[in-house]
Parts: sequence; structure tokens; C-alpha cells
Amino acid sequence: MKRKALLTALTLTFTGVAFAAPEIDKARIDSMAAMFLKQAEQDPNRRGNIDGEEIRRQATRRLQTLEVLKNEAIKVGLDKDAELQNQLKNIEAEVYASAYTEYLEQKTEVSESDVRKFYDQIARTVKIQQIAFNTPEEAKAAQELLLKGLSFDELIKRYPDQNQHTNNFVHPQELDPAISKIIAPMTRGEITKEPVRYKDKFYLIKLAAEERSPEIPPFGQIREQLVEETKQQKVREQIAQILKNNGITP
Repeated sequence: MKRKALLTALTLTFTGVAFAAPEIDKARIDSMAAMFLKQAEQDPNRRGNIDGEEIRRQATRRLQTLEVLKNEAIKVGLDKDAELQNQLKNIEAEVYASAYTEYLEQKTEVSESDVRKFYDQIARTVKIQQIAFNTPEEAKAAQELLLKGLSFDELIKRYPDQNQHTNNFVHPQELDPAISKIIAPMTRGEITKEPVRYKDKFYLIKLAAEERSPEIPPFGQIREQLVEETKQQKVREQIAQILKNNGITP
């Protein structure tokens, strides 16, 4: 008799009759279901085969599981753990930062000229010449020769062991960011007005040539993608300015 009663109790426990799953606020379920749905829509293997009700059940089960385990963690005092609290603060900061980035993406608008400018930027390829010097004084002395009328090609011949001349066109974005930033506003034939310090050398750089990359599709063919990428660039610029205003520089 006792054995039968014990088996009955165990059966009730494992079939879920003895305990009810925690109630989860509908708004939380909506939020997680939306996240799961977005992930499913981005999965090429699941497109056209998405069950909204099943996704909602998965979201509910996930939140119930998290809630139960959270409560168990609190029972054993993990809510008093300093490292865990630091992790929670970091997660909170990430969530807010991500939400603000999405807010900027939604609010940021771009004009047709913005998109065209971005297209020209990514389609541009350049050919550069540069001469490296060990000291700024050497670079300044070489620059004086240019100001007196010496051509850059002639200057290269005077420093054969210190020059680097690329015969290939490259996208400015493929260069080191420090060099790319300097090259960006330059026009064909222009030479840097001051020696450029890079690592342990000082450079004079000439934009020898520039052209549109033959690998870039026509503007109209990729316009929608360009609009989105232009917007993303503007968002990055806004964030960079916000960080700078708060004492954070790259």
C-alpha cells in the first residue's frame, strides 16, 4: 500500500500535476517571440516554414525556464554575489547601447546626394607613391626640394632605398586607417603638405592616380544596399561624436 502511494506521488510530480509553471507577463513573451521570429526569418533554411504559434510556445517555455532557475539562484543567495551583479550591470549597459543604436538607425535619414557620395567613396581606387624618412628633419628637407620645383619622381630617385611605389590601384579602405584618412580628401597629383608620421617613419605621400573600380556594380543596381550602408555610416559617425564628447577617442 505504501509503495503504491509513493508511486502515485512520483507520477503526479513528473507529469507536472504537482507543480504549476510560473506565469510570465504577456509583454515579455511577445518580446522574446518577436526575437525568435526575427532569427527564424533570417535563417534561409526556415523561410516559408515558420510556425508562429510554435515560436510563441518556445518563447514561453524559455522564459519559464529562466524564471525558475533565476528564483533558485536567488534562494541560494546568488543575487548577493558581487561578480554576478557586475555581469548584470554590463548586460544592462549592452542592452541600452544596442537599443540606442537601433533608435539612431530608425531616426537617421539620408539624402540622394549622401548615397551618391558614399557610392563614389567605395567605388574609388587610388595609386599612391610614398617616400619614407627616418626623421622629420629629413622629410622636411626633402619637402623643401619639392617646393623648389623638384618633381616627386625625381625625389624618389634621390631616395631609392626609402621609397615605396605601388603599381596597383587599391581602395583607400584597404590601406592602414591612418593612411586612408589622409588619402581620402586628396586629389590626383596632390602631395601631403606635411610629413606623415606612421609607426617609426615619416612619409611624404603622393596620390599618383585615381579611378572608379571596375568591380563595383552600377549605382542603380545596388541603390537599396547603398542607402542602408550610408545610413549605417552616418550612425557610426554620430556614435563616434558622442563618444568623443564624453572623452572617448579611438
